[in-house]
Amino acid sequence: MSEDRPVYDLLPAVHRNRDAELGHPLRALLEPVEEELRRLREDIDGLYDNWFVETCAEWVLPYLGDLLGVEPVAASPDGAAPRRAFIANTLRHRRRKGTPATLEQLAQDITGLPAKVVEYFQLLGTTQHVNHPRLGNLRTPDLRDTGRLQLLGTPFDQVARTADVRHVDRGRGRYNLGAVGLHLWRLSSHPYTDVDARAVDAAAGCWTFDPAGRDLPLFTRRRGGPTRETEIPAPLHRLTLHQHMEQLLSGPDPVFRIGLRAPHRLIAADLSEWTRPPATTDGPPWVAVDPLLGRFTLPPGMEPDRVRVDFNQGSPGDIGAGPHDRRATLGTALAAAGTSWPDTVDWQIGVSRNHAQDPREPSYGRVVATLHEAVQAWNTRPDQAPGQTGVIVVMDSATYHENLTGKRAIEIPPGNRLLLVAAHWPSGLIPQPPDTPASAPGPFAAAGPRPHLVGSLEVVAPLGRAARPGELVLDGLSVEGGITVRPGDLDSLVVSDCTVIGRLLATDNPRLTVRLIRTVCAGVWLDGTLPGLRLSDSILSNGRAVLASLADVEIEACTILGTTLARTLTASDSILRGGIDVREGGQGYLRYSYAPLQSNVSRRYRCHPADPVAAARVAPSFTSERPGAPGFCRLAADGPSEIATGAEDGGALGAFHFLHQPWWMADLTAQLDRYLRFGLEAGVFFADPTDPTDAFLEGQQ
Repeated sequence: MSEDRPVYDLLPAVHRNRDAELGHPLRALLEPVEEELRRLREDIDGLYDNWFVETCAEWVLPYLGDLLGVEPVAASPDGAAPRRAFIANTLRHRRRKGTPATLEQLAQDITGLPAKVVEYFQLLGTTQHVNHPRLGNLRTPDLRDTGRLQLLGTPFDQVARTADVRHVDRGRGRYNLGAVGLHLWRLSSHPYTDVDARAVDAAAGCWTFDPAGRDLPLFTRRRGGPTRETEIPAPLHRLTLHQHMEQLLSGPDPVFRIGLRAPHRLIAADLSEWTRPPATTDGPPWVAVDPLLGRFTLPPGMEPDRVRVDFNQGSPGDIGAGPHDRRATLGTALAAAGTSWPDTVDWQIGVSRNHAQDPREPSYGRVVATLHEAVQAWNTRPDQAPGQTGVIVVMDSATYHENLTGKRAIEIPPGNRLLLVAAHWPSGLIPQPPDTPASAPGPFAAAGPRPHLVGSLEVVAPLGRAARPGELVLDGLSVEGGITVRPGDLDSLVVSDCTVIGRLLATDNPRLTVRLIRTVCAGVWLDGTLPGLRLSDSILSNGRAVLASLADVEIEACTILGTTLARTLTASDSILRGGIDVREGGQGYLRYSYAPLQSNVSRRYRCHPADPVAAARVAPSFTSERPGAPGFCRLAADGPSEIATGAEDGGALGAFHFLHQPWWMADLTAQLDRYLRFGLEAGVFFADPTDPTDAFLEGQQ
């Protein structure tokens, strides 16, 4: 349109030609005018967008809420308005208030979690009037109905109960007149695509969906529409898979897929003993799947070298390696060393086991099949010079059976920087494209791929100084072994959104600072001369989690199950359950955190427990403490409030502080009474399923 054209282009051609003959003085005069006009247009466009709740700026939301009479959310730490979806749907909710569907949608708008409303007064075991029979409300359940009995204790339980006179809004009673339960699923279901299944015993046909060989339950996927048993983020049970096999596995987005070249049929089975399905002659062979253990077995005669699977796995939050969007945390990782990365990279390469099928290879650059080839290309690249920046992008979710150790270790020459990231193929430029959020660095999508390295990784930096620090950034990787920094002169190691099943070891790098950001690791051991360790939003699960007797350790919103040894310690909003031993107690502090009273730390400020009496009651409890489990290190719903709201801003202590659970819980409970029918009271419950694999492993022991 003409109003979008530059002012200079709107002038008659005769004036523009004359201006060109004189050296463009008129164009130079109009450039400031054009800049002011551009700002005016942007302001007008912004004012138009602010008319609508879907497109308005964040600061406009309180004003739109005032127009609707929506009270501000006092529980929000920064005084922000209620969530955008809640304001957008306020009128719709008010027209349908008092109905279960409205309560469910209200909870989803405020918390972002799937919800299920149960009217417990409908499930009371009462004498029924002959004019109003409730045929499904039986006084005693049918013990032959295994499908219904499997739902006992869940939000989908339809078995009648005797009356419970305690108040449901206090979380104690449920089955009573006027009682309504609002159940929320705190776990999320992450989809994994084209993952290499792990062969536990290929000759015996024993495989696990998890590429690390762990027994992890498969999850159903959250979908739109009413909340049903098969459409919530929860472990998939064997009976559910058997009864709804066609529904769960049909369509373009099945719950799981086993990629076998030969035609096959699936059956649900209990594979705790690795029972193999028998060979058949009346059709395609059977493949047995145990969704609770994440196992599958192949019939005799079927011994593939590689099986690629799709499945869904539960997670309490976006910590560790996974297919979630990591662009924001990658930006934090790149800026962690304090020196900004350049706008362009000097060297790049892609890694994919299936790169021969990638049609983008000729136009985007070189792609190799192994991590060793990529690291070797980086180590031996020509024209090495200080200040160079390289990127290795792992483009798939394959399993790489190799060790990047010894002569295959990653080398970081003085002043060089290397980013090893799980993402899609970059175009070679660090600046953001127009459609990428401002917080996201790079033109590649740091989401989707989740490669798994069966082996260990080493990095070494030759001695030498440069104007820019030598740095290695690892993002989105799953490492089954450990990560080792050999003696040298590395300045910075950043491990972001990674899962390291082994330990991170570092020795004798006099300027090295190790940083972990939203990472799950067994432990961090620093030996020799290393100045610093920085941990944020991370989980360390080993018995001796942090050994850094000569380093200054800073911990922010972390969960550490093992002991912590440091020269000095500064910790906030964290759980340090294994105890603390600080060598120089006169420095540092522990604030708004949990640590045993016998911990050796100089200063404690508003920490828990406060005294020996409180120590017997206040202690963190978790949904699961098994690494990789769906509820690993997520605070249990029935834990003490001092841990659930003990952070400086009123949030939960530990690695999942960033989920802001206490705030949206306060938001939800403040709004419930406005949408309930007269005479009803509601209680909020977390539908956190117990990990079925934990019970199985305890039985094996």
